[in-house]
Amino acid sequence: MERQTVDSIKAIVLAGGKNSDEMRQATGVSNRALVELAPDRTMLDFVMGALRQAKSIAEIYVVGDVPATPETTPVAPGSSMLDNILLGIAAAKPMPGQPVLVVTSDIPFITSAAVDDFVVRANAAPVDFGYPIIPMDAYNREFAGMKRTTLKLREGRFTGGNMVLLSPDRLVKNKDLVMKAYAARKDVLALGRMLGWGLLVRIVLSQVAFPGLLTIAQLETGIGRLMGAGSVARAVITEFASIGTDVDKPDDVAYARERLGK
Repeated sequence: MERQTVDSIKAIVLAGGKNSDEMRQATGVSNRALVELAPDRTMLDFVMGALRQAKSIAEIYVVGDVPATPETTPVAPGSSMLDNILLGIAAAKPMPGQPVLVVTSDIPFITSAAVDDFVVRANAAPVDFGYPIIPMDAYNREFAGMKRTTLKLREGRFTGGNMVLLSPDRLVKNKDLVMKAYAARKDVLALGRMLGWGLLVRIVLSQVAFPGLLTIAQLETGIGRLMGAGSVARAVITEFASIGTDVDKPDDVAYARERLGK
């Protein structure tokens, strides 16, 4: 794929994820970002390397209990992923109207080309929440050995990515609503009230037996509603499968060490 460029933006890396007991026993560390995947290179090192090389990224802020480096002063984490995003935004101080890229620290296969491609595609038109979705055919061509959660849509079967381009202005303005939506993510009744029962039913039925019931546009409308009135959400189709390949289980670590250790 041809590498594209865009005006540089700031990136926030979420490095506060804690390992499960199984992962902690297998890796010897409690912070997922600090799992070593190659000699003297942690999961976070691989992600940071890709971001530093990306033409679309101007500055990087890491939120989590990780060591400081000459290039990065970590931001102390909060109690949830949403807290950490807001703390990262506060530290980054983006210009009004400037989007930020939020990236998790557990996607060590990510490349600068993947970052630049997603930022360009997500920022092609005004958007408050740009989220990558990867066709499973493209994903399996590159990472057939990795298991992924998928979503069946009218347009095909996709897996989600682990980064998002978002509007800090919109997020901060609607912080209470977004926090409410985040808290409701595992509560079907609460989520139904926020998304609308029609959309929630479509989501459930499309996964069980009727994939044609749910479209990308319907999902975008629902996510925009969770971001606040007038918010624009966009699902960005990308074939850079590394965006969606998180490493959070011992088998994943073994797979990543085999590929990245070389």
